[in-house]
Amino acid sequence: MATLEVFQDIIGRQENCFLKAATGLEGGVTACGSTCGVVTGGSLGLALMYDSILQEKGIPAEAGVISLVGEYVRWFGNNFGSPLCKERTGVNFYSAKGQLRYLFPGDKVSKCMWHIRGAMRHLYDYQGKDLPGINIGLNDKKSEPIHCAQSVLQGIRNRTGVGDPILERMSFVLDGGIGFQGGVCGALVGAIMGINILLGINIREMNYLQIMKLFIIGHMNLILNKDSKKPDPFYVGKKIVEKFKKEATFTECRDITEKKFSDWADFQKHISSSNKCSKLIELATTEASNAIQKFL
Repeated sequence: MATLEVFQDIIGRQENCFLKAATGLEGGVTACGSTCGVVTGGSLGLALMYDSILQEKGIPAEAGVISLVGEYVRWFGNNFGSPLCKERTGVNFYSAKGQLRYLFPGDKVSKCMWHIRGAMRHLYDYQGKDLPGINIGLNDKKSEPIHCAQSVLQGIRNRTGVGDPILERMSFVLDGGIGFQGGVCGALVGAIMGINILLGINIREMNYLQIMKLFIIGHMNLILNKDSKKPDPFYVGKKIVEKFKKEATFTECRDITEKKFSDWADFQKHISSSNKCSKLIELATTEASNAIQKFL
């Protein structure tokens, strides 16, 4: 969330709905240890930075942006060890011991702060960078592409009325585990972002103490596994992650699909014919929509 806020300030475009949706990206998507929020947040920020080009050039520009996102994810992994939170920190945020180890004596939390700093310096240099020319093929241009997170977000909006068209448009970068790099499944991220459009934290409207209070309550609920009296994005998100993992076994795209996608065409060929991915998109949409309906 912090990464996305800073990125928006850099490019001079504040999208508060993005920040609320990003609440659930912390700790590797609701603290489950998958792809780091600095990676997912930075990837969404890159898409937002190229929004005018995306609207002008459509699918070829999407292919170019997702190529840059893949480059960013690889850079992050090469420089910081792994794009996955659980591999970088070695911490289980669903246990009291894990949360205490993350905070004390301070080496792990300070490392994350250092990684955020390094990632923002790297992302800053993308400003003004031309998109790579990607040949997606004539047939791909004629057909409407399928995007995991986008499909879930659109489904949630259709069923509940809760959604954001800009977030939906930018969410294509989550395909194939963020830029085709095999990380967290885009359908799962779509579900978590969808519930956080309603339940998430808009840090621009809160002071530091208010933000810390909500994060402490949320992380306590992760440990206690007990729903709070007020709707809490961390507890609700954890339940969705658990249901998703029960069905898919894994949270990472490369493990779910048993594939590493080489490019846009390779991913689209898979997603357009995969019954497993279709079922997971439906599961993610249904679980998030049901959770949202409880609080409307």
